[in-house]
Amino acid sequence: MAKSHNQKAKILILEHLLAGTSRDRVVTMQEILDKLAEYEITAERKSIYDDLEALREFGLDIEFKRGRPGGYYLKNGNVPSVQKKPTADKAQKVVPAKASAGAENGFMSLRKSELQEADKPMKLVCRKSKEKEMRAFFGTMAEYKIKEDGEIQITVPQISGPQFFGWLTAMGKDVHILKPKKTAAAYRDYLKTLAKEYKGV
Repeated sequence: MAKSHNQKAKILILEHLLAGTSRDRVVTMQEILDKLAEYEITAERKSIYDDLEALREFGLDIEFKRGRPGGYYLKNGNVPSVQKKPTADKAQKVVPAKASAGAENGFMSLRKSELQEADKPMKLVCRKSKEKEMRAFFGTMAEYKIKEDGEIQITVPQISGPQFFGWLTAMGKDVHILKPKKTAAAYRDYLKTLAKEYKGV
């Protein structure tokens, strides 16, 4: 099967769906396929099984409940903390992404046109004062690293468009897009367009 649009975000969306599940609240294979379809991601059932296995190897205790409805759930109901081996760069420490109810109203509710297929993820940096807002928006879809100066670097699948830029504008000077450069440039152009609306006021 050919690689579909935004295929790289598939396993992250699957992880998001599993967050908060339990034996009494499973996610079915059809629900998984329907959610992926919302983001124009086509997937065969076999590829979903492979992704589930990859998440198990990553540390998620995923179980399958038979019956009607049958489906998948996390045995402990939560996405586990991410533990990474220490690196030579002691300026950063990895902070596990935590599931957030607000993420469904933030990152996951973006219009499909704003989710971009890209070889490289988007990187942002924010001040400590905006950590709560960033975690509420991106939830488990992002990786967070706290730097020595207290700023937080956020790595997330590529997004671009008016809805995301509008939210980013509300963060003011406390959040910056580091990479990719073309997304940062698109955001700059978005701000210039807004500024023109008030020219001469």
